[in-house]
Amino acid sequence: ASDGCVATVNYEGRLMSSGRVFDSSKGKGPIKFVLGEGSVIPAWDEGIASMSVGGKRVLRCPAALAYGEFGSGSGMIPPNADLEFDCELVNV
Repeated sequence: ASDGCVATVNYEGRLMSSGRVFDSSKGKGPIKFVLGEGSVIPAWDEGIASMSVGGKRVLRCPAALAYGEFGSGSGMIPPNADLEFDCELVNV
């Protein structure tokens, strides 16, 4: 996958500190986004770009490459939280 491609990804996101799942594509379908556009956290733009269709990967995302010092607007992800995602690249 490369910048400008539309990536389709199944995922489950957890807080590394507690293992609590804060989001998942299970039950709602995969997410689609344009790689390199900045519409997802930087760790996803970097980590998904080097995957092949059908590939699975655990992305460990330091806060600086996730939601940083502010956390998510929804409050599901606290400030300075390191995150972990199980990702599967479904299509590009």
